[in-house]
Amino acid sequence: GRLRNFPSLVTCCTIDWFTEWPAEALRGVAQEAFADIEFPNDTIKDGVVKLCRDIHQGVEKASLQYADELRRYNYVTPT
Repeated sequence: GRLRNFPSLVTCCTIDWFTEWPAEALRGVAQEAFADIEFPNDTIKDGVVKLCRDIHQGVEKASLQYADELRRYNYVTPT
């Protein structure tokens, strides 16, 4: 209720809760995403999971460069 007395706190601020995800957590997200998909073998499944992790980490690095060069921010969360 009290927040309604100060609408600019909601409309004019940004809270940066996005931090870098550890590689193990990214692996867990990818494994969960592919849990119900059948792969020909575990080697292929592991490769796909690692690829998802690597792509996510690559986008995080590119986002930092984007922010440095253009002062624009791109926040990356695994889904």
